[in-house]
Amino acid sequence: MGSQPQPSIDLSSIDIPPPTTLEQIRTSKLRPFGPVLSGIDKQLRSGKLYVSPLGLSEDEHDLTFHGGPDKAIHQYCSSNYSFWHSLYPSPEILAKFVPGGFGENFVADGLNESNVCIGDLVRIGPAGSTLTGGANGCLLEVSLPRQPCFKLNQRFGIKNFAPRTHQEAKTGWYYRVKEEGWIHEGMEIRIVRRTQPKWSIARLHHYVHRDTKDDAVTEELAAIEVIGNECRKVFIKRLRKIQSKNARRSEAWVPFTVKSKSLETPRIVRLELERVRKSESPEKIDAGSHAYIKLPNGLRRAYSVVRGNTDCFVLGVARDDSSRGGSTYIHDKLTLGDTIGLASIGAGMSRDQMASNHIFIAGGIGITAFLAMMERLSNINQTFHLHYAVREASEVAFTDLLSRFSADVTIYDKSKGQRMNIPDILTNRVWNSHVYICGPQRMIDGTVEAASAAGMTSDEIHYEVFEGADTTGDPFTVDVLSNETKGPLEVESEQSLLDVMRDAGFDIGSSCGVGNCGTCRVPVKSGRVQHRGTALTEIEQKTEMLACVSRGIGHIVVGLPE
Repeated sequence: MGSQPQPSIDLSSIDIPPPTTLEQIRTSKLRPFGPVLSGIDKQLRSGKLYVSPLGLSEDEHDLTFHGGPDKAIHQYCSSNYSFWHSLYPSPEILAKFVPGGFGENFVADGLNESNVCIGDLVRIGPAGSTLTGGANGCLLEVSLPRQPCFKLNQRFGIKNFAPRTHQEAKTGWYYRVKEEGWIHEGMEIRIVRRTQPKWSIARLHHYVHRDTKDDAVTEELAAIEVIGNECRKVFIKRLRKIQSKNARRSEAWVPFTVKSKSLETPRIVRLELERVRKSESPEKIDAGSHAYIKLPNGLRRAYSVVRGNTDCFVLGVARDDSSRGGSTYIHDKLTLGDTIGLASIGAGMSRDQMASNHIFIAGGIGITAFLAMMERLSNINQTFHLHYAVREASEVAFTDLLSRFSADVTIYDKSKGQRMNIPDILTNRVWNSHVYICGPQRMIDGTVEAASAAGMTSDEIHYEVFEGADTTGDPFTVDVLSNETKGPLEVESEQSLLDVMRDAGFDIGSSCGVGNCGTCRVPVKSGRVQHRGTALTEIEQKTEMLACVSRGIGHIVVGLPE
């Protein structure tokens, strides 16, 4: 993996803490909880309870997020509640920070996120005994940190509280069951074996959420099989990105063929692309992603992925008569069997995982940005509603996919005088809703204005203008300041600054390819810029530009990102 810097935190071995006492055992049935069902409201149990491979008897889980062998039982340190008291002293919230508040099964003190390690074997049973199983208790294995979801925000009535818990490394942890048995409150909790002495729950949180750039740590954690799948997959996915970095830098265009092409509406084409050489294990494409492609005529464009995996996926492309050839080429000239190059599939509009409800506002082709996200939300039992504006009924795209969510979709047909009342939608929103907009600029401006009037903050809204990311324009020249100034480089009408800088050997990152994520930003040293995309604020536009979509005017001088 090459030379690596020193770790960003201390990774020395952690001693096994003394045994402690199981203070409380809690279980629950699934009950309505805000907009969803949840088992977070766990009640105190007394007497003997049986521990099976799926957890405690009479404890129900929403298997979308919780339960299963890796998440059979959740434990939380009782002394953490005094920490939350100090941060949230208001009486209304204070009363909620009591044992059981985090939806834990086991309440105990002494063991915490800093002294419990992944893979620890933990015996719960009579003190002074080493026996396990049956009446002698059970044997558990620490499997992964809890990754808090939006339900904690709902539980305590605090927006964005869930990410605060992993920032402070006070989330608790999960067990998998290694040996079944009967337990009761008052039994001893003892760590009997430690196999990963440097990987505490708190340290895992650090590398999952904060330090994501340490390649050596990523490789090490991806190889630790005792880490539960949910957490380990984070490092495996990160490792794959590291391993493919050289290919991305050289921007090797992976050949795909046009498998199918059909009209969704008179102005929108459904395009299915299939990889020429199949991969051994294609991955499902994340909801909200964009595919950056090169057409047979040389034009390069980014489009929202409607659905699919890295070997075969579907795009939706709207005809834009004002564009310089991307959409018109796809509509008029692209045929079955044609070869298209794929540079990357990058992140675009991501789901706010801390929101209790999701509101999608789309106009025209903007629907493509949301379809995969709606499918994902439906699969994990989260609530959402799509508000979709079209000029007439024939312009409703991807009706086969929308029909699955008919109860959660409202279509506004302009030809019938139907109008989307955005202020009313936002004023009457569910608590802790997140709003996503994809459509023309006037729709975005109206939604942002209505959101502000409805008391929403900027971090509760995500928007993008997405018309196929036309990066073309008047040609310009650029000097690139690095160790040795290189230039002037010529950026032709059909090229982007990103393409030209990469062709010249500069390692410029990119993800979405449409100006929404900000990964490709470069500093502007001199010259005027025609700014496009939504990733930069007005202040940032004074000193930076987005290399994937923005264009220089005449001649500009840029630097390299730090």
